[in-house]
Amino acid sequence: MPFKQRLLALFLLLFFAVPTSLIAQINNSTLTVYIDCRGCDDDFVRSEINYVNFVRDQSVAEVQLLVTLQRTGGGGYQFTLDYIGLGEFEGEDNTILFISPQSDTNELMRNRLVKYVKLGLINYLSEKDIITDLEVSYVGTQDNRTTTTEEIVDPWNGWNFELGASTNFSGEESKKDYRINGNFEAQRTTENWKVRFEYWQNYRNRQFVNEDSLGNKETDTFITEDQNVYGLVAKSLSEHWTIGGYARGRSSTQNNLDLRIGATPSIEYSLFPYSEFARREVTFRYGMLAEQNFYSDTTIFNKTEEFLLRQEISINTQFTQAWGGIDGRITAGNYMHDFSKNRLDFNLRINMRVSRLLSFSASGRYSIINDQLSIPAGDASDAEVLLNLRNQATSYNFGASFGFEINFGSVYNNVVNSRL
Repeated sequence: MPFKQRLLALFLLLFFAVPTSLIAQINNSTLTVYIDCRGCDDDFVRSEINYVNFVRDQSVAEVQLLVTLQRTGGGGYQFTLDYIGLGEFEGEDNTILFISPQSDTNELMRNRLVKYVKLGLINYLSEKDIITDLEVSYVGTQDNRTTTTEEIVDPWNGWNFELGASTNFSGEESKKDYRINGNFEAQRTTENWKVRFEYWQNYRNRQFVNEDSLGNKETDTFITEDQNVYGLVAKSLSEHWTIGGYARGRSSTQNNLDLRIGATPSIEYSLFPYSEFARREVTFRYGMLAEQNFYSDTTIFNKTEEFLLRQEISINTQFTQAWGGIDGRITAGNYMHDFSKNRLDFNLRINMRVSRLLSFSASGRYSIINDQLSIPAGDASDAEVLLNLRNQATSYNFGASFGFEINFGSVYNNVVNSRL
């Protein structure tokens, strides 16, 4: 074998043998845990739980902890902690659910997460030597041990409200740009009903100063404004069926809309029980939209207003698993008076761990567009095109992103250091 080939073979042997030798040296007195925390502060969890070995490589872990978050009807978050046994713990899985209410600060939320992570690890630590050094403390009172049926009085009857506004601005000698945004949301979520109302508004003002050779200045001002109203009512029929409807209202200078109002009665079927949404979800929704449009300018179809019926179908999929996640959506719709006026949207996002060294992520979207009924007649000016002041006719749009990550080196370093 040539010298270069022998050198390459030796390098590969050392590269793959070193992690194996490190595994053999792990102190079996405690637990090795791989944490996959999607949307939470996993560095804080590692820093607060120092009696287990957190590893960066799933293949050397004895337990994989998958943490996912979902918004609750009260504006807080429901955490789902899935403990997946690996190796000698294979088949010993466990799940813990807890709620972090909207009133929780980030500090309270992450401390609550650490508390429940610790509780979930006890079952696995009971088979390790370190269990002799652990203690369980009870912080309640004697009265807490008595179960009561005291009714909780909620003066808001389950309703939650949110009101917000923001502004930003920038400028220089020859141009200025400022925006004003506002939003309001009200919602009530129970086991059988979901009610939501939303309003949001965006205003943007752009000014450009032009100076001629004589020093005379002229200011051009361009304004875009968008207002949206959205309502939802949904009734649970079973673990697989839901009926309800949407109500929508909109005005938009960019979309040539003085006013658009509509309602969409809908029915939805879930392939899996709704209670499993944190890990897997496949839903099919069909709706019929009835809308009245009032246009700012005459459209390319010579309309200033019109009533339209549109059917819509959407398929939504989401899988959150130990190896990663898939999130996809297909939406199709067409106007009933002319089936050629239609639209088809594809959206897909994937993140996957291929091996202990390699993981990748990808996302993409593609739309086939044949339903731009509100496009104004006449040619767009240069300013309208360059500043995107009004929508332009198109038959499609798309976007994509890709990325990968290679991890190698020590998988047993639990130190968290935030300096600099």
